[in-house]
Amino acid sequence: MAYLVKLEHFEGPLDLLLQLIEREELSITEISLAKITDDYLTIIRTAKEIEPEELADFLVVAAKLILIKSQILLPGIEMEADEGPSLEAQLKLYREFLEASKRVEAMLAEKRVMFGRKKPLIERVPEFLPPSRLAAETLARAFQAVLKSLEPLFRLPKIAIERAISIQEKIARIRTLILDRVAVKFGEIMKEAKSKTEVIVSFLALLELVKQRAIEAKQDSLFHEITLHKHHEIPSA
Repeated sequence: MAYLVKLEHFEGPLDLLLQLIEREELSITEISLAKITDDYLTIIRTAKEIEPEELADFLVVAAKLILIKSQILLPGIEMEADEGPSLEAQLKLYREFLEASKRVEAMLAEKRVMFGRKKPLIERVPEFLPPSRLAAETLARAFQAVLKSLEPLFRLPKIAIERAISIQEKIARIRTLILDRVAVKFGEIMKEAKSKTEVIVSFLALLELVKQRAIEAKQDSLFHEITLHKHHEIPSA
């Protein structure tokens, strides 16, 4: 529905009014922009439906008319040499955007959320093409050689597990030493140990023998060597 302007000095489409004013065939001072706006608002209120294109056309033309009239009423404002795109160009651009938005809306309504690409990013997928003269056996040997070269990276480390001597075995060893000799230094027993584990086992074996009262231990002073004797054979101090 095209909006027709009805004024004292003009009656016709709004865009025609703008063209007459721009060609100076009609004075902007004789035009009441307030009446034009009020009339259009009345149409909007009474109309059942207003097309977005018509509303946009009115806003663009009305804005242009307001600019022209403000420049006439305010002489201090000079017209710029380049006022940008013409009204016709602005309306054309707006309609293009409006049509594009309608197409996008229609595609979304159809749940078309995928769009094709004219040219793929990768024109050709890289692939392995062995020489035509390459035999399957040769290729198999090459793969086996590669796998063999990778074995050190995936081979589990081999750890030698040493047999740990038991407390009972160490007790028997200490008994033998004390029976063969009058006294045995604690340090001598520790020197026989080949690992930290055996040192601990030796110490536990000595504690067990002392607990069983099979041997007695004597230390002359703090931090001195501990001497081990058979029970009741500790020499007098």
